[in-house]
Amino acid sequence: MELKIKGRVKEYAITDDVEILGHVFHGLDDIKQYVEMSLYKSFSRGEARKQEPAESCEVHVGEMWMPYPCFDSEDAMYENRTYQNYILRRRPITQEDMKRLSELPSGSNECRISDKVPLNMLPLLYYEGDGSTMILMEL
Repeated sequence: MELKIKGRVKEYAITDDVEILGHVFHGLDDIKQYVEMSLYKSFSRGEARKQEPAESCEVHVGEMWMPYPCFDSEDAMYENRTYQNYILRRRPITQEDMKRLSELPSGSNECRISDKVPLNMLPLLYYEGDGSTMILMEL
């Protein structure tokens, strides 16, 4: 993915160790353990749900997710993949952070990583829901 942006964009395997804001996460599953606020991206853009992270550290994680599209009832019965965008902060995630994330322009497959992301929204991580890679955008 080549973007003309101010931040750095790098692709990682979902099992790679990734250092973000000075903390080493051991893959995407480890990052998910730290989610403290989750937002189902819908047309209503409601409030994010607060949750107790399984782990705690100096980095705080917010997650926005959207299910893959379903075209019929059989699709809906078996489809469990989601598009996922994560914001990471040195401070607790707020409803305002999640609102700003949901309002970022969406590229293909709900990806929020683009040249439109303000620097104060970084770092930002995206996972397409299946596959073996994730994309990190940071300063």
